[in-house]
Amino acid sequence: MIKLITIITKFIIATLIALLFASCNFFVNSNSRIKGNGNITTENRSVSQYFKSIEVKNGIKVIVEQSDNKSITVETDENLQKNIITKVENGVLIIESDKSYNSEETPVVRVELPIIKGLAASSGSEITSKGTLITDDINVKSSSGSAISIKVEADAITVESSSGSTIEVNGKALKLETSASSGSEINTKTLLTNEVISKTSSGSSTSVYPIVKLEAKASSGSSINYYTTPKILTKEESSGGSINQE
Repeated sequence: MIKLITIITKFIIATLIALLFASCNFFVNSNSRIKGNGNITTENRSVSQYFKSIEVKNGIKVIVEQSDNKSITVETDENLQKNIITKVENGVLIIESDKSYNSEETPVVRVELPIIKGLAASSGSEITSKGTLITDDINVKSSSGSAISIKVEADAITVESSSGSTIEVNGKALKLETSASSGSEINTKTLLTNEVISKTSSGSSTSVYPIVKLEAKASSGSSINYYTTPKILTKEESSGGSINQE
């Protein structure tokens, strides 16, 4: 019965992801699509507003670096520069495209900032870190086929993935909370953490490295794997979910 539930769950997730990409393909093939001219240029964007979080959309890649300076640099086709929007709203730097585009080179936005509290990627976009991001706490979120790969040292980290997206976090933390759903994946097995609270559902998977304590809940064909033996372990499995030590 558990195997049957797992198969059904994965089938439903695959169908949903297929529908998601079908909708994305419709957007890309619209008449408003702009084709990059192949002449890659670099543009420095001026920013006067304060921000400590980054949100990226629309297939754009962001490279974030912690620095005393604050800067935003956009690398993309010359004729696409005006369509790559960088704006600050409520302390969040939003990076997106105002039109669909087709380019042989993925637009890259390099961001430097002193304090980093949040990173979010959606719609096939990507975030990577240059060097280690050091902060008291940080919220990391991915959705809709996007990907995040960062190295962090923090007191508290919250990680949330959904809709076929992936997140990889390396480094050290005192406390980690993860939530994965809808066929997404969270990989924190090289993030050394004292206490971990982890939840998975709907065919998603999470890997963690809890040193002192692990609270794990897996349901609906999802899985949680832990790569050390915590002193305190609480686990709850339901509807084909699994929690295992590797």
